[in-house]
Amino acid sequence: MTPNSGAPRMLDLDFSKAFDTVPHRRLINKLQSLSLDSNIVDWIRQWLSDRQQRVVVNGVYSAQGLVTSGVPQGSVLGPILFNIFISDIAEGINGKVCLFADDTKICNRVDVPGGISQMTNDLGKLKKWSELWQLSFNVDKCKIMHLGCKNPRAEYRIFDTVLTSTSDERDLGVIISEDLRVSSQCNRAAGNASRMLGCVGRGISSRKREVLMPLYRALVRPHLEYCVQYWRPYLQKDIDLLERVQRRATKMVYGLKEKSYQERLNDLNMYSLEKRRDRGDMIETFKYVKGIHKVEEGSIFKRKQNSKTRGHSLRLEGQRFKSNIRKHYFTERVVDTWNSLPVEVVEAKTVIEFKQAWDRHKAILNKR
Repeated sequence: MTPNSGAPRMLDLDFSKAFDTVPHRRLINKLQSLSLDSNIVDWIRQWLSDRQQRVVVNGVYSAQGLVTSGVPQGSVLGPILFNIFISDIAEGINGKVCLFADDTKICNRVDVPGGISQMTNDLGKLKKWSELWQLSFNVDKCKIMHLGCKNPRAEYRIFDTVLTSTSDERDLGVIISEDLRVSSQCNRAAGNASRMLGCVGRGISSRKREVLMPLYRALVRPHLEYCVQYWRPYLQKDIDLLERVQRRATKMVYGLKEKSYQERLNDLNMYSLEKRRDRGDMIETFKYVKGIHKVEEGSIFKRKQNSKTRGHSLRLEGQRFKSNIRKHYFTERVVDTWNSLPVEVVEAKTVIEFKQAWDRHKAILNKR
Protein backbone atom coordinates (compact mmCIF):
# COMPACT_ATOMS: atom_id res chain seq x y z
CA MET A 1 0.00 0.00 0.00
CA THR A 2 1.43 3.34 -1.07
CA PRO A 3 0.20 6.91 -1.41
CA ASN A 4 -0.71 6.02 -5.00
CA SER A 5 -3.03 3.26 -3.83
CA GLY A 6 -6.02 5.56 -3.59
CA ALA A 7 -7.67 5.25 -0.18
CA PRO A 8 -6.25 2.12 1.47
CA ARG A 9 -7.38 0.73 4.79
CA MET A 10 -5.42 -1.66 6.98
CA LEU A 11 -7.33 -3.90 9.36
CA ASP A 12 -5.23 -5.21 12.25
CA LEU A 13 -6.80 -8.34 13.77
CA ASP A 14 -6.08 -9.59 17.26
CA PHE A 15 -6.99 -13.12 18.31
CA SER A 16 -8.13 -13.61 21.88
CA LYS A 17 -5.55 -15.84 23.61
CA ALA A 18 -4.63 -17.16 20.18
CA PHE A 19 -2.28 -20.04 20.98
CA ASP A 20 -4.29 -21.16 24.02
CA THR A 21 -7.69 -21.50 22.36
CA VAL A 22 -7.06 -23.57 19.22
CA PRO A 23 -9.59 -26.46 19.48
CA HIS A 24 -7.75 -29.77 19.24
CA ARG A 25 -10.50 -31.66 17.37
CA ARG A 26 -10.88 -28.98 14.73
CA LEU A 27 -7.11 -28.73 14.36
CA ILE A 28 -6.85 -32.49 13.77
CA ASN A 29 -9.70 -32.32 11.24
CA LYS A 30 -7.89 -29.56 9.39
CA LEU A 31 -4.64 -31.55 9.36
CA GLN A 32 -6.51 -34.54 7.92
CA SER A 33 -8.09 -32.35 5.24
CA LEU A 34 -4.59 -31.40 4.08
CA SER A 35 -3.94 -35.07 3.22
CA LEU A 36 -1.03 -35.32 5.62
CA ASP A 37 0.36 -38.77 6.32
CA SER A 38 -1.90 -40.50 8.82
CA ASN A 39 1.07 -41.42 11.02
CA ILE A 40 2.01 -37.73 11.33
CA VAL A 41 -1.56 -36.77 12.19
CA ASP A 42 -1.75 -39.55 14.81
CA TRP A 43 1.55 -38.46 16.32
CA ILE A 44 0.33 -34.85 16.61
CA ARG A 45 -2.97 -36.06 18.09
CA GLN A 46 -1.11 -38.03 20.76
CA TRP A 47 1.22 -35.08 21.40
CA LEU A 48 -1.77 -32.82 22.11
CA SER A 49 -3.92 -35.37 23.95
CA ASP A 50 -4.10 -36.15 27.67
CA ARG A 51 -2.54 -32.87 28.75
CA GLN A 52 -3.63 -31.61 32.15
CA GLN A 53 -3.18 -28.38 34.01
CA ARG A 54 -3.97 -26.82 37.37
CA VAL A 55 -3.82 -23.44 39.03
CA VAL A 56 -1.73 -22.52 42.07
CA VAL A 57 -2.76 -19.52 44.19
CA ASN A 58 -0.88 -18.74 47.40
CA GLY A 59 0.38 -22.29 47.56
CA VAL A 60 -3.09 -23.81 47.16
CA TYR A 61 -3.53 -26.19 44.21
CA SER A 62 -6.73 -26.60 42.24
CA ALA A 63 -7.91 -29.91 40.86
CA GLN A 64 -6.34 -30.93 37.57
CA GLY A 65 -8.35 -30.31 34.41
CA LEU A 66 -8.07 -31.80 30.95
CA VAL A 67 -6.67 -29.46 28.28
CA THR A 68 -8.78 -29.70 25.11
CA SER A 69 -7.52 -26.62 23.30
CA GLY A 70 -4.34 -24.69 22.63
CA VAL A 71 -0.96 -25.44 21.11
CA PRO A 72 2.05 -25.55 23.47
CA GLN A 73 3.89 -22.25 23.48
CA GLY A 74 7.66 -22.30 23.51
CA SER A 75 7.72 -25.34 21.24
CA VAL A 76 8.80 -25.49 17.61
CA LEU A 77 5.64 -27.27 16.51
CA GLY A 78 3.19 -24.97 18.31
CA PRO A 79 3.47 -21.93 15.98
CA ILE A 80 3.46 -24.22 12.94
CA LEU A 81 0.19 -25.83 14.01
CA PHE A 82 -1.33 -22.43 14.70
CA ASN A 83 -0.34 -21.19 11.23
CA ILE A 84 -1.89 -24.29 9.69
CA PHE A 85 -5.07 -23.73 11.68
CA ILE A 86 -5.57 -20.16 10.42
CA SER A 87 -4.15 -20.75 6.93
CA ASP A 88 -7.61 -20.68 5.31
CA ILE A 89 -8.73 -17.44 6.94
CA ALA A 90 -7.99 -15.56 3.70
CA GLU A 91 -10.33 -17.69 1.57
CA GLY A 92 -13.01 -15.53 -0.01
CA ILE A 93 -11.50 -12.29 1.33
CA ASN A 94 -11.35 -9.48 -1.25
CA GLY A 95 -8.53 -7.57 0.43
CA LYS A 96 -4.88 -8.56 0.65
CA VAL A 97 -4.28 -10.74 3.70
CA CYS A 98 -0.89 -10.80 5.45
CA LEU A 99 -0.23 -13.49 8.06
CA PHE A 100 2.69 -13.70 10.47
CA ALA A 101 2.16 -16.03 13.44
CA ASP A 102 -0.91 -14.63 15.23
CA ASP A 103 -0.49 -11.22 13.61
CA THR A 104 -3.09 -10.90 10.84
CA LYS A 105 -3.67 -7.86 8.65
CA ILE A 106 -6.08 -7.17 5.81
CA CYS A 107 -5.49 -4.29 3.40
CA ASN A 108 -8.15 -2.98 1.07
CA ARG A 109 -8.97 0.07 -1.03
CA VAL A 110 -12.26 1.83 -0.45
CA ASP A 111 -12.05 4.41 -3.23
CA VAL A 112 -12.84 1.79 -5.90
CA PRO A 113 -16.46 0.93 -6.80
CA GLY A 114 -17.90 -1.16 -4.00
CA GLY A 115 -14.76 -0.73 -1.89
CA ILE A 116 -16.56 0.03 1.38
CA SER A 117 -19.05 -2.82 0.90
CA GLN A 118 -16.15 -5.19 0.11
CA MET A 119 -14.50 -4.32 3.41
CA THR A 120 -17.81 -4.85 5.21
CA ASN A 121 -18.26 -8.22 3.49
CA ASP A 122 -14.72 -9.21 4.45
CA LEU A 123 -15.50 -8.48 8.09
CA GLY A 124 -18.64 -10.60 7.82
CA LYS A 125 -16.62 -13.51 6.42
CA LEU A 126 -14.10 -13.18 9.23
CA LYS A 127 -16.95 -13.36 11.74
CA LYS A 128 -18.26 -16.57 10.16
CA TRP A 129 -14.75 -18.07 10.09
CA SER A 130 -14.28 -17.23 13.77
CA GLU A 131 -17.57 -18.88 14.72
CA LEU A 132 -16.93 -21.96 12.59
CA TRP A 133 -13.43 -22.64 13.92
CA GLN A 134 -14.06 -21.41 17.48
CA LEU A 135 -11.14 -19.01 17.50
CA SER A 136 -12.33 -15.68 18.84
CA PHE A 137 -11.13 -12.20 17.97
CA ASN A 138 -10.34 -9.76 20.75
CA VAL A 139 -12.63 -7.13 19.27
CA ASP A 140 -11.44 -4.41 21.64
CA LYS A 141 -7.90 -4.79 20.26
CA CYS A 142 -8.87 -5.10 16.58
CA LYS A 143 -8.10 -1.79 14.93
CA ILE A 144 -8.41 -0.13 11.55
CA MET A 145 -6.02 2.40 10.05
CA HIS A 146 -7.00 4.84 7.30
CA LEU A 147 -3.80 5.31 5.33
CA GLY A 148 -3.11 8.54 3.47
CA CYS A 149 -4.23 12.12 3.90
CA LYS A 150 -7.46 12.05 1.86
CA ASN A 151 -8.99 8.87 3.17
CA PRO A 152 -12.70 8.93 4.11
CA ARG A 153 -13.08 7.56 7.62
CA ALA A 154 -15.94 5.12 7.26
CA GLU A 155 -17.13 3.18 10.30
CA TYR A 156 -16.76 -0.60 10.35
CA ARG A 157 -18.14 -3.22 12.72
CA ILE A 158 -17.35 -6.78 13.65
CA PHE A 159 -19.52 -8.75 16.10
CA ASP A 160 -21.66 -5.59 16.38
CA THR A 161 -18.68 -3.66 17.79
CA VAL A 162 -17.32 -0.56 16.08
CA LEU A 163 -13.65 -1.03 15.22
CA THR A 164 -11.30 1.48 16.83
CA SER A 165 -9.51 3.78 14.39
CA THR A 166 -5.79 4.20 15.04
CA SER A 167 -3.21 6.65 13.70
CA ASP A 168 -0.12 4.59 14.62
CA GLU A 169 0.27 0.85 14.80
CA ARG A 170 3.30 -1.25 15.66
CA ASP A 171 3.90 -3.98 13.09
CA LEU A 172 6.72 -6.48 13.70
CA GLY A 173 8.60 -3.91 15.75
CA VAL A 174 8.13 -0.97 13.36
CA ILE A 175 5.58 1.81 13.87
CA ILE A 176 3.40 2.46 10.82
CA SER A 177 1.65 5.84 10.76
CA GLU A 178 -1.52 6.67 8.89
CA ASP A 179 0.23 9.56 7.08
CA LEU A 180 3.00 7.12 6.02
CA ARG A 181 5.67 9.29 7.63
CA VAL A 182 8.43 7.81 9.77
CA SER A 183 8.90 10.36 12.57
CA SER A 184 7.07 8.22 15.15
CA GLN A 185 9.32 5.26 14.41
CA CYS A 186 12.42 7.48 14.55
CA ASN A 187 11.36 8.80 17.96
CA ARG A 188 10.81 5.28 19.24
CA ALA A 189 14.11 3.95 17.86
CA ALA A 190 16.12 6.88 19.23
CA GLY A 191 14.42 6.61 22.61
CA ASN A 192 15.12 2.88 22.95
CA ALA A 193 18.73 3.32 21.82
CA SER A 194 19.30 6.25 24.16
CA ARG A 195 17.96 4.34 27.15
CA MET A 196 20.13 1.34 26.32
CA LEU A 197 23.18 3.59 25.97
CA GLY A 198 22.39 5.02 29.39
CA CYS A 199 22.30 1.48 30.83
CA VAL A 200 25.68 0.73 29.26
CA GLY A 201 27.19 3.94 30.65
CA ARG A 202 25.89 3.26 34.15
CA GLY A 203 26.66 -0.43 34.09
CA ILE A 204 30.38 -0.27 33.35
CA SER A 205 33.09 1.99 34.72
CA SER A 206 35.61 1.52 31.91
CA ARG A 207 35.69 4.09 29.13
CA LYS A 208 38.15 2.22 26.94
CA ARG A 209 37.12 1.89 23.30
CA GLU A 210 37.81 -1.85 23.45
CA VAL A 211 35.03 -2.12 26.04
CA LEU A 212 32.53 0.54 25.00
CA MET A 213 32.39 0.11 21.24
CA PRO A 214 31.55 -3.62 21.17
CA LEU A 215 28.75 -2.93 23.65
CA TYR A 216 27.49 -0.04 21.53
CA ARG A 217 27.49 -2.15 18.37
CA ALA A 218 25.79 -5.10 20.06
CA LEU A 219 23.23 -3.38 22.30
CA VAL A 220 22.62 0.17 21.09
CA ARG A 221 23.07 0.48 17.35
CA PRO A 222 20.65 -2.35 16.46
CA HIS A 223 17.81 -0.18 17.83
CA LEU A 224 18.78 2.53 15.32
CA GLU A 225 19.08 0.20 12.34
CA TYR A 226 16.47 -2.52 12.75
CA CYS A 227 14.53 -2.69 9.46
CA VAL A 228 15.79 0.82 8.66
CA GLN A 229 15.56 0.23 4.89
CA TYR A 230 11.80 0.46 5.38
CA TRP A 231 11.65 3.50 7.69
CA ARG A 232 14.82 5.39 6.74
CA PRO A 233 14.44 9.03 7.90
CA TYR A 234 14.44 11.81 5.32
CA LEU A 235 13.57 14.83 7.44
CA GLN A 236 16.69 16.49 8.85
CA LYS A 237 15.23 16.56 12.36
CA ASP A 238 14.79 12.79 12.31
CA ILE A 239 18.25 12.21 10.82
CA ASP A 240 19.80 14.36 13.56
CA LEU A 241 17.73 12.61 16.23
CA LEU A 242 19.23 9.21 15.37
CA GLU A 243 22.74 10.54 14.82
CA ARG A 244 22.66 12.23 18.22
CA VAL A 245 22.72 8.83 19.93
CA GLN A 246 25.92 7.80 18.14
CA ARG A 247 27.46 11.21 18.80
CA ARG A 248 26.84 10.66 22.49
CA ALA A 249 28.25 7.14 22.39
CA THR A 250 31.51 8.21 20.74
CA LYS A 251 31.94 11.00 23.29
CA MET A 252 31.92 8.44 26.09
CA VAL A 253 35.22 6.95 24.87
CA TYR A 254 38.23 8.06 26.90
CA GLY A 255 40.28 10.77 25.19
CA LEU A 256 37.76 11.61 22.44
CA LYS A 257 35.34 13.93 24.20
CA GLU A 258 37.00 17.15 23.01
CA LYS A 259 37.33 16.06 19.38
CA SER A 260 34.79 16.75 16.65
CA TYR A 261 32.28 14.07 15.68
CA GLN A 262 34.03 13.29 12.40
CA GLU A 263 37.39 13.04 14.16
CA ARG A 264 35.89 10.64 16.68
CA LEU A 265 34.47 8.51 13.87
CA ASN A 266 37.85 8.43 12.13
CA ASP A 267 39.65 7.43 15.34
CA LEU A 268 37.13 4.65 15.97
CA ASN A 269 37.07 3.52 12.31
CA MET A 270 33.31 4.09 12.13
CA TYR A 271 30.84 5.60 9.68
CA SER A 272 28.04 7.98 10.46
CA LEU A 273 24.62 6.33 10.63
CA GLU A 274 23.62 8.17 7.45
CA LYS A 275 26.53 6.63 5.52
CA ARG A 276 25.72 3.22 6.98
CA ARG A 277 22.16 3.59 5.71
CA ASP A 278 23.49 4.46 2.24
CA ARG A 279 25.62 1.33 2.30
CA GLY A 280 22.77 -0.79 3.64
CA ASP A 281 20.44 0.45 0.88
CA MET A 282 22.88 -0.68 -1.80
CA ILE A 283 23.51 -4.05 -0.15
CA GLU A 284 19.77 -4.77 -0.03
CA THR A 285 19.36 -3.60 -3.64
CA PHE A 286 22.17 -5.94 -4.69
CA LYS A 287 20.42 -8.85 -2.97
CA TYR A 288 17.15 -8.13 -4.79
CA VAL A 289 18.75 -7.61 -8.19
CA LYS A 290 20.89 -10.74 -7.89
CA GLY A 291 17.98 -12.88 -6.70
CA ILE A 292 19.42 -13.54 -3.23
CA HIS A 293 16.13 -12.32 -1.77
CA LYS A 294 13.55 -14.72 -3.20
CA VAL A 295 10.70 -12.51 -4.42
CA GLU A 296 8.56 -12.54 -7.53
CA GLU A 297 10.45 -10.93 -10.41
CA GLY A 298 9.34 -7.36 -10.94
CA SER A 299 7.49 -7.14 -7.62
CA ILE A 300 10.17 -4.93 -6.04
CA PHE A 301 12.20 -3.45 -8.90
CA LYS A 302 11.66 -3.11 -12.62
CA ARG A 303 14.73 -3.60 -14.78
CA LYS A 304 15.45 -0.86 -17.29
CA GLN A 305 15.34 -1.88 -20.92
CA ASN A 306 18.62 -1.74 -22.80
CA SER A 307 19.37 1.76 -24.01
CA LYS A 308 22.20 3.58 -25.74
CA THR A 309 23.07 5.59 -22.65
CA ARG A 310 26.13 4.74 -20.62
CA GLY A 311 25.91 2.47 -17.63
CA HIS A 312 25.83 -1.15 -16.58
CA SER A 313 23.33 -3.77 -17.74
CA LEU A 314 21.58 -4.08 -14.36
CA ARG A 315 20.06 -0.63 -14.31
CA LEU A 316 16.69 -0.13 -12.66
CA GLU A 317 13.72 1.94 -13.74
CA GLY A 318 12.03 4.31 -11.33
CA GLN A 319 8.25 4.41 -11.08
CA ARG A 320 5.95 7.37 -11.56
CA PHE A 321 4.29 8.69 -8.43
CA LYS A 322 2.15 11.60 -7.35
CA SER A 323 3.05 11.84 -3.67
CA ASN A 324 6.27 13.54 -2.61
CA ILE A 325 6.65 10.95 0.16
CA ARG A 326 7.00 8.14 -2.37
CA LYS A 327 10.41 9.34 -3.56
CA HIS A 328 11.79 8.48 -0.13
CA TYR A 329 10.62 4.85 -0.32
CA PHE A 330 13.36 2.24 -0.60
CA THR A 331 12.25 1.14 -4.07
CA GLU A 332 12.55 4.70 -5.39
CA ARG A 333 15.41 6.32 -3.49
CA VAL A 334 17.97 3.66 -4.44
CA VAL A 335 17.40 3.77 -8.20
CA ASP A 336 19.64 6.70 -9.15
CA THR A 337 22.49 5.64 -6.86
CA TRP A 338 22.36 2.04 -8.09
CA ASN A 339 22.28 3.07 -11.74
CA SER A 340 25.31 5.32 -11.25
CA LEU A 341 27.52 2.56 -9.83
CA PRO A 342 30.46 1.30 -11.93
CA VAL A 343 30.19 -2.06 -13.66
CA GLU A 344 32.82 -3.65 -11.40
CA VAL A 345 30.68 -2.89 -8.34
CA VAL A 346 27.27 -4.19 -9.50
CA GLU A 347 28.76 -7.28 -11.14
CA ALA A 348 30.22 -8.57 -7.88
CA LYS A 349 29.57 -12.29 -7.44
CA THR A 350 28.80 -12.34 -3.72
CA VAL A 351 27.53 -9.97 -1.04
CA ILE A 352 31.00 -9.83 0.53
CA GLU A 353 32.56 -8.90 -2.82
CA PHE A 354 29.91 -6.22 -3.32
CA LYS A 355 30.58 -4.71 0.11
CA GLN A 356 34.29 -4.54 -0.63
CA ALA A 357 33.70 -3.04 -4.08
CA TRP A 358 31.27 -0.47 -2.65
CA ASP A 359 33.76 0.57 0.03
CA ARG A 360 36.51 1.00 -2.57
CA HIS A 361 34.17 3.01 -4.78
CA LYS A 362 33.18 5.35 -1.94
CA ALA A 363 36.81 5.75 -0.87
CA ILE A 364 37.71 6.90 -4.39
CA LEU A 365 34.82 9.37 -4.45
CA ASN A 366 35.80 10.80 -1.06
CA LYS A 367 39.34 11.52 -2.28
CA ARG A 368 38.10 13.60 -5.20
